[in-house]
Amino acid sequence: MSGITLSPSLLQTLDELTQVQGEYDTVQSQLDTGLTVSNPGDNAIAYFQAASLTGRATQILNYKGGIDQGVSSIDTALTATTAVDGLLQQLQAVVEGARGASLAARTQATQQFQAIGSQLSQLVQDASYQGLNLLSSTAAQLTVQLGPYSSGAVQVVGYDLIGGGSRGLFTVVAAFDTNRAILFSNVVAGSANGPGSVQGFSALDIVDGTAAGTVTASVAAVIFNETESRLTNAISQLQSIAGSLGNYSQILQTRSVFQQSYAAQLQAGARRLTLADLNQAAAQSEASSLRVELGLQSAALQGQIRSSILQILHSPAASPH
Repeated sequence: MSGITLSPSLLQTLDELTQVQGEYDTVQSQLDTGLTVSNPGDNAIAYFQAASLTGRATQILNYKGGIDQGVSSIDTALTATTAVDGLLQQLQAVVEGARGASLAARTQATQQFQAIGSQLSQLVQDASYQGLNLLSSTAAQLTVQLGPYSSGAVQVVGYDLIGGGSRGLFTVVAAFDTNRAILFSNVVAGSANGPGSVQGFSALDIVDGTAAGTVTASVAAVIFNETESRLTNAISQLQSIAGSLGNYSQILQTRSVFQQSYAAQLQAGARRLTLADLNQAAAQSEASSLRVELGLQSAALQGQIRSSILQILHSPAASPH
């Protein structure tokens, strides 16, 4: 039994049909995935270039995540400084109200002063973000890595607002004890201008001067002036600290915006190397589908013609007598 032979024209049609079907499958894959390059076999150079750009973008966004966390840590401290500023101004108001007030009013002012001082201390201790408090210890340090190189880091050293020293609120006196309670006699009286045992505004009663343990009017005036000066300086110190933290926050926010934009550009570059034009792919899919259909019809027609010719050649009418 001899094998089935196909005519040259039918073989050509079938070859063209196979080629068109391959083109259709390629375009259909682009429509399904949205990519012209989905593996190295499609275009090795474009594939690996896009992978490199995508990997770099991912790395940049990972650093951006750390930067954003750094901003949150600093902004938490900044929010606390705003509240501390309000408490310091309340302390100023209490001191000003106690000047020249009655003995009963001064006793009440002392309680207010100590209560506000306790709130200030507690607020500073609570100003923590993920375990880091930039306001309660000079040992606290925030290190924010900006990129893959160690030189690209921002470091923020903490403050001790309720401690002494240059990084505290009250730089010339110890304003709080080891339990973080405000030391009235240090903040209000001090050691230079009044008895160190002064524990309240009642000791500064200069209205009638009859209360036991009170100081002279001139000494009381000096103490009030010095106290107000200390509170004013504390507010100025706080504003300086807040300004420094604000600068760090702005630096990191600027860097975060840059990282986001940079990563977006890298991702866009990767897409330009691999993404398909879906409108064009859809048009090509329709064209290829039509060509496949026409090719099948052409092959079927050629087969019918060949079959008809064979039937004619083998019919009795076509046989010689």
